[in-house]
Amino acid sequence: MQFTARFSPKHSQAQAGFTLIELVVVIIVLGILAVIAAPKFLNLSVDAQVAQVKNTGGAFKSGINLARSVWAVKVGSGPAENLPVYGDSDDAHVDFNANGWPAQHYFTDDEASPQLDNVDDCISVWQVILQNDEPTVSDATKADETDYKAIYNEPAACTYQYTDNTNLSITYDSNNGSVVVDSDPTS
Repeated sequence: MQFTARFSPKHSQAQAGFTLIELVVVIIVLGILAVIAAPKFLNLSVDAQVAQVKNTGGAFKSGINLARSVWAVKVGSGPAENLPVYGDSDDAHVDFNANGWPAQHYFTDDEASPQLDNVDDCISVWQVILQNDEPTVSDATKADETDYKAIYNEPAACTYQYTDNTNLSITYDSNNGSVVVDSDPTS
């Protein structure tokens, strides 16, 4: 007796691709991963902005404290104009208010008691304290591209808003030398 093997065409061909069900399952799994992972990646950008503002605020506070230390050693009390803090060049001189905190940075000797009293003073303090024009700052009312926008707050205080996220800011009060970093991206 002779047996002949019969193969149906279904079994003799190798599978050439994915079935529709397999493709749908893969698409669903990728969709679920995207929904879960996308917010995590978007949060990384906000976390980087918060870290940037915290680091800049820390550097600014350190600069303010260093300037205050120089004032305490060289002057000790009262206002001071054009006090060399970061070197002998005019770019490194700071004007101090009566409380001994940086108030402005100008090259003239015509103010008996320097005060931080406008947005230009805010910008000048930022630039002399951070020395190297990084991060950049400008008047909040101007449309130029800078890292921070300066806003004058009465009396004698400044807020530096982070341009990429205006909920993040650094506030300097020249009355008492406090530097406060607002690092809540949702406030």
